[in-house]
Amino acid sequence: MKTKGYGKIEKISSGRYMYAAAPGGSGDAAATCSLPGGRLAFILSDGMGKGMKAAAESRTVLTWLRKLLKAGMAPALAIKIVNRLLIERHGREEMFATIDLLIINKSTGRANLYKMGSAASYLLRDNWVRAIEPKALPVGIISRVSLSRKTMYLRPGDLIVMVSDGITEADKADLGADWLKDFLIRNSRGKTLRFLAREITQLAMDKCPLGSMDDMTTIIIKVQ
Repeated sequence: MKTKGYGKIEKISSGRYMYAAAPGGSGDAAATCSLPGGRLAFILSDGMGKGMKAAAESRTVLTWLRKLLKAGMAPALAIKIVNRLLIERHGREEMFATIDLLIINKSTGRANLYKMGSAASYLLRDNWVRAIEPKALPVGIISRVSLSRKTMYLRPGDLIVMVSDGITEADKADLGADWLKDFLIRNSRGKTLRFLAREITQLAMDKCPLGSMDDMTTIIIKVQ
């Protein structure tokens, strides 16, 4: 039985802002795509390090994962296959990438969030923020991966925030990123989603010590 207030989602909108810390493009890669069964997927991957090599790694992971999901493959199996392909591709060379995968079923309001070594994500509902932390390694490290999945039922007005670790680790004195939670509670209303994503990214840049800037990505998803 569903809790009152949850169910079919009429509209989902999103906004994104990305910052590249090094020449050659961002080591983060992000995409949105429609899946079979009326589902919508939001994907964020962060390649190891930054610059061209990290960019190539995250884009490869995103491309593989999106292709498998659009073909109708179950998310858990798709992630395991991407992990195996990444290990086979690099052999003994250590290369890995995170996966942040949010899949929303618009017919039921059910959302599954898969987090493989990624930064925390955040659910803003009314006047409280819930942090969703990963409990699994990135893909490309070990052959037998344990998946981290969180299931939620969304309702109109909910905001989901997905970020790369360049955002959450910007303030070295606030490793829990409490500044981000406070910002979302106080400043998320009445703004376009892209503007809000840009504000968060810019605030993280301001908090980052000189010379230690990392790639930064913020994705805001709103349920309407």
